[in-house]
Amino acid sequence: MNRVKSSIDKKQVVAATGLFLILFVVAHLAGNLFIYGGPEAFNGYARKLAGLRPGLYFVEAALLAVFLVHLDATARLVLENLRARPVGYRQGHSAAGGSFASRLMPWTGAAIVAFVIWHLRDLTFVDRAGPAGILPDGRGYGLFGVVYNSLGNPVHGVLYIAAMLAVGTHLSHGIQSFIQTFGLVGEHRLPAVRRVSNGLGILIALAYSSIPVYVQLSFGAFK
Repeated sequence: MNRVKSSIDKKQVVAATGLFLILFVVAHLAGNLFIYGGPEAFNGYARKLAGLRPGLYFVEAALLAVFLVHLDATARLVLENLRARPVGYRQGHSAAGGSFASRLMPWTGAAIVAFVIWHLRDLTFVDRAGPAGILPDGRGYGLFGVVYNSLGNPVHGVLYIAAMLAVGTHLSHGIQSFIQTFGLVGEHRLPAVRRVSNGLGILIALAYSSIPVYVQLSFGAFK
C-alpha cells in the first residue's frame, strides 16, 4: 500500500512540475517568435526581458528547481517501475501498453536534457557583443546575431529541429498525463484529450522548428 501511494505521489509531482515546464515552453516560444520581426524586434524583446532583473533571477531559480524536481521524480518513478516488472514483461507486455509517445518518454526526456545543456552553452552563455553576434555583413546584431549564426549552421539547425520533435512528443503525452493523473476528466473524454494534446504537441514542435528553417532561408540577407 505504501509503495502504491509513493508511486501515485511521484506521478503527481511529475505531472505538476511537467505542467509548469509546458507553460514555460509555450511562453518561451512566444518570445522566440519575435525573430520574425527582425533584429530590432527580437533584441527589443530580449532587452525588456533583461530589464525584469533582478526579479527574473527568482523566476529562473524557480524554473531550475522545478526542472530538477521533475527529473528526480521521473527517474525515481522509472526505477520503481523497472523493479516492479515481472520477469516475462519484456516478452509479452512491453509493446502492449501505453501510446507511442508514452513509450518514448524516457528517450525524449533524455534528448531534451541534452538539448537544454547544449542550448544554454550555444545561445545563452555567450558574449552577445562579441564575434558570436556578428553576421556576415560585418555588423554586430547582439542576441539576434547569436541566434542567426547558430541556427544558420545546417548541423545546428537539424539538431534543433530534432530536439523540437522530442519536445513536441514529450509535451503531448505530458498534457495527457497531467489530466489523467489528477482525474480532471472522465474516461469517455480521454480520446478527445489525446487528440487535443497531440495537436498541441505537433503545433508547438512545428512552430519552434520553423525558426531554424526561416533562418536558413533568410541568412543570405545579411551577406
